Amino acid sequence: QNAQEIIQQKTQASPIQTSQEHSPQKRDKLNILTLGGSVTWGAAIPNRGQSYPNVLRDWDKHNVTNLAIRATGSDYPAQCISSMFRIEEYNEESTYHPEVPFDVIIFEFSINGMSGFDLLLKRLQERFPDALFIYIDLWSLRSGAMDSTSARQLVKEAGGYVYFFGNKGTPLLPFEFRDLPKYEIGSKTNSPPDHIMQLFADDTHHISTYGHSLARFQVKTIIEQYGKIPMKPRLGSWHGGDKCRSWFEDGKVSDSLQIIDGAKLNEWDKEKHKFAIELDAPRAVIEYTHNGDNEAPINFQFMTKSIDKWDVFSGLYPPVVVRITPAVEKIENTQEIVSGFHAESNGEFHPNLKLISDTYRGPDDGWNFISSVNKLMGLRHYHITSVEHGGMLKPGKNYIQVYTLEKRKNPFRLTATIVCEACAQLGWKDFS
Repeated sequence: QNAQEIIQQKTQASPIQTSQEHSPQKRDKLNILTLGGSVTWGAAIPNRGQSYPNVLRDWDKHNVTNLAIRATGSDYPAQCISSMFRIEEYNEESTYHPEVPFDVIIFEFSINGMSGFDLLLKRLQERFPDALFIYIDLWSLRSGAMDSTSARQLVKEAGGYVYFFGNKGTPLLPFEFRDLPKYEIGSKTNSPPDHIMQLFADDTHHISTYGHSLARFQVKTIIEQYGKIPMKPRLGSWHGGDKCRSWFEDGKVSDSLQIIDGAKLNEWDKEKHKFAIELDAPRAVIEYTHNGDNEAPINFQFMTKSIDKWDVFSGLYPPVVVRITPAVEKIENTQEIVSGFHAESNGEFHPNLKLISDTYRGPDDGWNFISSVNKLMGLRHYHITSVEHGGMLKPGKNYIQVYTLEKRKNPFRLTATIVCEACAQLGWKDFS
């Protein structure tokens, strides 16, 4: 087989088998997929090998594929899950095989954001119709309970189960500490009870090694007591798949992307080995080759952080405008037009930045505005990624021009590009 055939095997759907009765027999070794952010990745504990995905693999001897990404919510995997699997297939240490269905799929996105979670769940249901879904609803000692009500409901409607992290009894019961009034939570965060404190790492935000062992035990209990795992699970369709590339953790940029001018790939966090394409000039030009036959939307993933969630001008990253043109057209220096653009507060109860210009008419004018402010106010003080729409790609080569509108502490940091054909096929319209 050549490389092209291997890629086609990954993105094309396998025939859906006929429905089967659940067998009373049980397999000791299951195929488990874990998706989440820093907690599932294994951050803030002395040994990542003791994170709950690794313990499920090493202690319980399951085949575990861990696709968690630090500082990332559900928006990236929602639009890029098949691309993430394509990359994982070339990982020599991975047990993942594109033609072997997952038996159990575990989610953890409460901390970094739930945008696009409905799309992610729908795509995984289409591909792995017999999988058992488990949602780990985390709670931050530093920030309290996250708003993941809709995610919990979606998982339950899909026949899955929710584990409220911190509960040491029956795994499906809520954890009472998370439901305390906010003023009472605040009074306990400086000196919480010992039985609560031991669940969290030193930063009081991520979970501790003990917390991971508790999550692993409760997940194991749900699988054994509530899971109905068929002996021969079915494999469904990716519905066209996606083409995404994140260089956030490995510094490897897609072959489809080439920096022409005004930007550079940089390891901006050398301690944690985080990478981004940084704009080091007022205008950057990036060439992107779209191999599809039709026009397609491209989304950008980038870094965000604000000092004050109510102050939209306290962000560490500048707002930018993006313009995409086919490579057959001459790259015009539109700096004069951009000089008339500026960002202002929208003045609403949930403040954000909006683009102001006498000549600007929005995306119909060929420009897209990225505020670099997280849309979810509760996440603004975290240093995490966000995703917004960048524009439309024509088949072939395209020039992406990115203009910085204001100077901030850090340059605009681009961490991934996202092109999702399956998103449109499944009727998902919220590309931002």
